[in-house]
Amino acid sequence: MVPGPHAVRAFLRNRPAAVREVIFRGKLAADLDAAVRQAGVRAREGSGAELDGMAQGVVHQGVVATGDAPPALSLKELTPRDHPLLLALDQVTDPRNVGAILRTAEAAGISGVVVTRDSAPDLPPALVKTAAGAVEYLPMLRVANLARALDELGERGFWRIGLDGEGEVDVLAPDAIPGFPAVLVAGAEGRGLRPLVRRQLDRVATIPMVGRTESLNVSVACGIGVAALARAFRLHSS
Repeated sequence: MVPGPHAVRAFLRNRPAAVREVIFRGKLAADLDAAVRQAGVRAREGSGAELDGMAQGVVHQGVVATGDAPPALSLKELTPRDHPLLLALDQVTDPRNVGAILRTAEAAGISGVVVTRDSAPDLPPALVKTAAGAVEYLPMLRVANLARALDELGERGFWRIGLDGEGEVDVLAPDAIPGFPAVLVAGAEGRGLRPLVRRQLDRVATIPMVGRTESLNVSVACGIGVAALARAFRLHSS
């Protein structure tokens, strides 16, 4: 289920063959109507109650699309050349947080996200809506064991940098990211990185907190982390 005009536009633009149907209330916006026609997708008007039920309580702004979920990556497909900037989430479970993280990561230029199968949400409407189309552009990989996946990525040349309040280096420092390709690993809010995951890291970075606020929401922390990672990569590549 893909609720909201931003997410529906991205779905129609990126994977039109995967869209089964677009259901709307009232009238489709002109650009959405044109995208539906160009994709040759069935569109029909539905009631507010029908759209509310499909969107599972998420604000849909009068349009929902249904179809096939984006294909997932495999670990072997995460190559240093094609995926130099990765983000891994260690038991971040809230769909809206994950959706916000995906949106920010895709905008920053992250090339893939690694999550665990058992402790990360699939693609519920709340995640898809909050991601605002990012699920269509940002490849995701679901692994059974994150520590094992990080071990394999390390063997293939990825630098593994954790993001945690107890880190030893400022993530905004010029030398915080030792090299590329790199994967930034963020833990769940409150719990942080699990010990088994932490043992697979080359370095743990922290966000400097100079004000009186003691902590950040995980999606905000990830936003700062991926921005620092992307900036370091641009400087490295220039």
